[in-house]
Amino acid sequence: MSQQKVDKYKEQKAKRKELVEKERKQRKRMKALTIAVIVVVVAGVGTGIGFTIRNQYIKIQNAKPDYSSSSLVVQDMAGILTEETEGTEAAGDETGAAGETEAGESETSGETESAGETETAD
Repeated sequence: MSQQKVDKYKEQKAKRKELVEKERKQRKRMKALTIAVIVVVVAGVGTGIGFTIRNQYIKIQNAKPDYSSSSLVVQDMAGILTEETEGTEAAGDETGAAGETEAGESETSGETESAGETETAD
């Protein structure tokens, strides 16, 4: 039995360099694999946290009131504002037509005055 131990020892000593190299390569592979797994897990957790924060931010932004001019207009549920608006537009059209008439009359009267002045100046 002791001869078997001696033979085994000699055999291990002869192959020791190969075994050490093999173990070193295996450790490097395991280290690289461990790092890769850690990176993937951290990236996954970071992405999950990032999406959660982003979704909460969007939810908060959508909950804030919109202060643009279109949102400040009172909603007309009974149709009252549309009636007033239609009446105002009609009155505005009449005023515009009257304004044109007045402007036309003043032009005509201005021509008459000019003609009258010319006659009186002679």
